[in-house]
Order: sequence, then structure tokens, then C-alpha cells
Amino acid sequence: MFSASFFASACRFRQLLPLLFLVAGAVHASPKRPSPTLRVRAVAPHVYVHTSYHTYPGTTAPVPSNGLIVQTSKGAVLIDTAWDPEQTLRLLRWIADSLHQRVRLAIVTHAHDDRTGGLAVLQANGIKVYSTPLTARRFRQLHPQALPPTAALKPYTLIRAGRTRLELFFPGPAHAPDNLVAWLPRQKVLFGGCMVREQAATALGNLDDAQPARWPASLRTVATRYPKARVVVPGHGQWGGTELLTHTAKLLREAAGRKPPTALRETKL
Repeated sequence: MFSASFFASACRFRQLLPLLFLVAGAVHASPKRPSPTLRVRAVAPHVYVHTSYHTYPGTTAPVPSNGLIVQTSKGAVLIDTAWDPEQTLRLLRWIADSLHQRVRLAIVTHAHDDRTGGLAVLQANGIKVYSTPLTARRFRQLHPQALPPTAALKPYTLIRAGRTRLELFFPGPAHAPDNLVAWLPRQKVLFGGCMVREQAATALGNLDDAQPARWPASLRTVATRYPKARVVVPGHGQWGGTELLTHTAKLLREAAGRKPPTALRETKL
């Protein structure tokens, strides 16, 4: 059983509603492999990265977004949805067909759409979705008509499922004011989410809700807390090791060292 007390009522097996199979079947996803618009790859025993894609208006190159699937003896745990409802349906179908499991519960690590875009699909299929109270409040502000995740996570939450331990931790504001990281100590996998940049990144990405002044301290907290991480998964792009934390710190120093733009440069044409 999942041992965190507030999960007690939520962690009974739930049948996926027919909606999952009717809609997911209509997109012709392979029963053993995700469609080209959704990728699932193993990064450690029983740990998979799911990657979904979004193309912004006016652009042609799709942007990848990563989340995790953790296979446990009690069922699958999903960290972050895919970027939209259709890809989230495909993801649930892949888990059912390839891992022969259902998603027992899901975690969203902050309120942006690349983390929550498929939230309604999970809820429609009876999957409990949890977040911190701050993420739930921010989600309601962004989507007033939508059902928010359950605000049950604390700054430190430990979930046990059989031999699997999953640690959820809030290190402080960075990419967003509410960004969580996830740690699997047995597999030594750290999901850094959007506060960690891939090695190929040359900039910090979307800064709409970022707190650049506090981001370095939050990143140092993560690096100090998880020095034994073998795999570090960023919110976007290719995963690696702890060098991704070092690289993100470098990008933050470079951004802080740039001169503030002039009023002319701030004007958007």
C-alpha cells in the first residue's frame, strides 16, 4: 500500500473508464510503442521518461516536455501529464498495454500547461492527481473553469509503494514559484523538472513566472540534497547526470551578468 496517510483513500485500484480506450484507440497508437508524437524511454529499472510535444503558434519545431512513469508493485505512478489531452490518453494507453498496469496516482510538479495539460483526462479516468496547495491555487488562477489537482503535497512528501520510495521536495522558487523535484533513491533518478536545463540549452527558457534571483539558491539546495543522482531528468530535452545542475547554474550566472536592457531594447516590435 502507499503509506502516506493522505493517500489512503485515493490509492485503491480504479478501473480506467471506457473513455480512455475509445479515444486512445481512435488515434491508432501502437499497442507496444507510443506514436511518433509521444515517446517513452527507460532511464533506470522500472523508471521511464515520457516525452510529449507542443508546437507554439508561429513556429514549426515542436518543443519536447518530459515527465516520469514509475512502475511499482502497486501500480504506476505518473509524474506530470503529457502536454495535451490527446497525448495524455496515448500515455495512459501505453502504460496499460506495455507495462500492464494502471496509473494509481499522479503528481503535477507545477501549474504550467506542460505539467498539467492532460489533467482533465486523468480526472475523467478516476486517477487522483496531487499537487502542493500553491500549485493548486495557481492552476485555479490559470484555469478558473477547470477542476484543480488535490492540494495535498507538503514541501517534503515521501510516498512508498512496495519497495519503491518516491520523494517529492520543494527546494524554493526557480523556474516557477511552485516547482517540485522528485527523487527515486533506489534508482538514483532525480526529476529536476523545469528548474533544470538540458546540457544543450543556451538559455533559461520560459521566464514568465521565474524568480531568477532565488533560482540559484534553490538549485544549490537540490545539488546538495541529491549528490548521488545518476540520472537527472530536465523538464525539457535530454537527460544526463549532475552536470545538468552545474550547467543550469552556469546559465543563471551568465544571465545575471548581462547588463539590463535599455528602454529601447525592452520595446517589443
